[in-house]
Amino acid sequence: MPRKISIELSEPLLVRAVGLTRNYRSSSKHIDKLFDVKDKLNQHDKHLLHQVRMKLIENADSWNEEELKMQFISMIMFLADFESPIRTYYDREISETVGDIFIRCEADMLLSKGIGELIETPYFFLHEYKREKKYSGDPVGQMLAGMLVGQAKNNNSKPMYGCYVQGRFWFFSVLDGKEYVISQSLDATDEVMAERLVLILKNLNKIILETLV
Repeated sequence: MPRKISIELSEPLLVRAVGLTRNYRSSSKHIDKLFDVKDKLNQHDKHLLHQVRMKLIENADSWNEEELKMQFISMIMFLADFESPIRTYYDREISETVGDIFIRCEADMLLSKGIGELIETPYFFLHEYKREKKYSGDPVGQMLAGMLVGQAKNNNSKPMYGCYVQGRFWFFSVLDGKEYVISQSLDATDEVMAERLVLILKNLNKIILETLV
């Protein structure tokens, strides 16, 4: 039986404990594929995105995690329009043994194949709904923990996708084997970047359906 070693969910500790390597080029074949978007949003979606983006501009410095989730992130996920059998879960505790490390974390949002409350095959983890000011914790570590749990649960060679959010800034990540990469930030208050953000998530929907399910 593997030893259940308790570990703080911080990036450097997880890197050391699990033997991860970070690709600091902010690019990889999986990130490049994820960011390779050519479609455009329709006028209805553009209008809705404009409305929620204006709210973000006014409140990014003051919203707490729940307010950011309900007022902005949930609307971005609505616009992304993930298709069956992909299910969206919020605030779910997940755990798995990775090597000899037992990792337990709370997924702020995840995409997974599932039945009801049963999370079967995780594909994407989003952490954390952090304010830009006066936040604590390690959002990268939280994100990595979720991705490692998903990788161990799926037990295959397919990449695991993730994202962490700090106020207006979104960072995407891919864990491929023992290597992970984190993209440059996307500023969701910027009109062009906000539209690109939604299109990236729509592209993630395609990638999951075509290569991960």
